[in-house]
Amino acid sequence: MNKITMTAIVTGFPPGLRSPKPLPGENLQQLVIRNHPQEWNNCLERLKSKFHASDALCSRLKKGETITEMDPAIREQIEKFMNYRLPSHGRTLQGLAEIRDKLLEPGGANQLWQLQLGEILWPRQKNPSGDMGAEKFATSLGVTVHTIDTENPGPFDLIGSFLNHVHGEYLWILPGGSRLSGPLTIMSLARVIRSFQENPKLALYSDSSYSYIYRTSALRELMAKGNTFSPELRDNARMLQEAGYQLAVDKNHDLVEIESIYGGKNNRSNGIPTFQGTSSANVRTSWWRRLLGIG
Repeated sequence: MNKITMTAIVTGFPPGLRSPKPLPGENLQQLVIRNHPQEWNNCLERLKSKFHASDALCSRLKKGETITEMDPAIREQIEKFMNYRLPSHGRTLQGLAEIRDKLLEPGGANQLWQLQLGEILWPRQKNPSGDMGAEKFATSLGVTVHTIDTENPGPFDLIGSFLNHVHGEYLWILPGGSRLSGPLTIMSLARVIRSFQENPKLALYSDSSYSYIYRTSALRELMAKGNTFSPELRDNARMLQEAGYQLAVDKNHDLVEIESIYGGKNNRSNGIPTFQGTSSANVRTSWWRRLLGIG
């Protein structure tokens, strides 16, 4: 069976995303513990059973104490726990990398449809402070970081600028700060790609929340005809429909999520027009306006 290839592009933060707001005297670690007490207790139990963390250490961690000296493996698990529960680009890139690696594992359900997440691209404005920590982290995950030129005014054409870097049959666009759910996300992707494979005229899928998937060949066709892509999803959807392609909107299955404490919970807006010829699901306008968000 031939491989089905996909490219993911991680953009800026979506509109409405709220930054974590620690209480007075509280740090981000303590904020996460306060918001996820049971998950934190479960994490501490795993640290005891799998990484031999002492009762004394776990007691201090449970209180949210900042501990500088600890086993590197334990520190890595704690950092992973914290990062996964904060709305940063890091957790989105980490989630994509884990899905990419999971899809490459032999056996399992992926043998039925052979999807590969071959590329993860991150367009990013250079940090004015000169700190390259985020870029180094992304590169360590196998993510390709593209520095964005911000000198040119006007709307940024994400698709037109990056289509030459896209080698997958499908292009998945999702915002930084979003959280992926591992196996559940893979199952959702499988369902979406199956729909694409069964319908060659399907060119765009939207989960009507945070992310969407294009058929790359349809985008290339529009570009070859001289079309200019818009920062707005609905404009690109209209162009695809006028070219004879079909669209799909699903308001029941989000590919990614953002927690309600950070302004998420689908965040759908009733005032946004729907695609013509689709269900009544609401479709978000593009969050590419925040493409250059740093996080």
